[in-house]
Amino acid sequence: DRFLGNTDLVGRIGSLTAPVSNWMNAVWVNRKFMEMAVGIHARRTLPPFHRETFSRWFDGRKPDRRPQPARDRVALFATCSVEYNDPDTGKAAVTVLEKNGVDVTLPAQRCCGMPYLDGGAVTEAKRLIADNVKSLAEEVRQGREIVVPGPTCSYMLKQEYPWLDGSDDANLVAAHTRDLFEYLASLHDQGRLDTRFPKAPGTISYQLPCHLKAQNMGTRSADVLRLTGAAVEVIERCSAVDGTWGMKTEYFELSMKLAGPLFRDVQAAKPERVATDCPLAALQIHQGTGRVARHPIQILAEAYGLDPEAPEWRR
Repeated sequence: DRFLGNTDLVGRIGSLTAPVSNWMNAVWVNRKFMEMAVGIHARRTLPPFHRETFSRWFDGRKPDRRPQPARDRVALFATCSVEYNDPDTGKAAVTVLEKNGVDVTLPAQRCCGMPYLDGGAVTEAKRLIADNVKSLAEEVRQGREIVVPGPTCSYMLKQEYPWLDGSDDANLVAAHTRDLFEYLASLHDQGRLDTRFPKAPGTISYQLPCHLKAQNMGTRSADVLRLTGAAVEVIERCSAVDGTWGMKTEYFELSMKLAGPLFRDVQAAKPERVATDCPLAALQIHQGTGRVARHPIQILAEAYGLDPEAPEWRR
C-alpha cells in the first residue's frame, strides 16, 4: 500500500530511468519479482513512463503570443498520471485551453493523495493535501480557477480536501476546482468555446468514469466531443480498477471479471475511437479489449488540428 501510494517517488524513478523502466515492466521475471515483493499482479498492464515529463515540457515550451490578452486564467493541476505516464494529455489540455483564450499556469503540486488514502495511509495523504492546498489556494487568490484533467484528482480536490484538511483554504480550493471538460463546457455555455473543428473524429465510445459520476456533472466530456460532429456513445460501466485495488495480486482476476460488461460494450459498439477521462480505466480497457482508450482532450485537440509537438510550441 505504501509503495503504490507513493506515486511521486515511483513516477520520478520510472521517468528518470525510461525507457529501461518500461522494458523492465515487460520482462516476466521482473514482473514476478514485483508480484512477490510488492504485490502487483504480474499480468496487470502498467502505464509507461516518459523521460520528458509534462512539467519539463511545460517549462520548455514557448510562451503563448496571442494578439489579444487572455480572457480567462486557470491553474492546471496536472495529476501524477499526466506528469509521468501520459504527458500527451497535459499537452493537449494546454493547447486546447490556450486556443480558447485561457492563460494556463502550472503551480507547484504533489500527488492528490488518493493512492495513499486507498491504502489507509491517512497521515501521508494529509501531508500531500496540505502542500497542495497551500499552493492552489494562492492561485485562486490570484484569480485563477483550478482545472484538473483526471476525475479522481478533481473529485479529491472538490469533495475530500475540505474534510481531510479542514482549513478555509481547503474549502476555497474545493469551491474553485473544475474538471477539465466541466470547465470547457462552461466556456461553451457562455458562448466562448471555439466550435470550429476541421477534423471530425468519427464514432466514439466514451466510458464515463465513476469519479465523474460522483461529481454529479452529467456527461460533459461526451457533450463537448459531440460539438466536433462526432457520434458519441456513452458507456456507463465501471472499469473495476478502483485505484490501487485492481493492481493487487489478490484482486486482479476479480477486477478483470467485474470489468467484463465494459469490455463487451466497447467491443459490441465497434467505434472508430474509444475515450475515457480516467487513466486507470484506459489501462483496463486496453488490457481487456486490445483497444487504445484516449483522453477526450486528445481527441478534441486533434479535431481542432492542434499539434503540441509542432515547432511553434517549443523554445
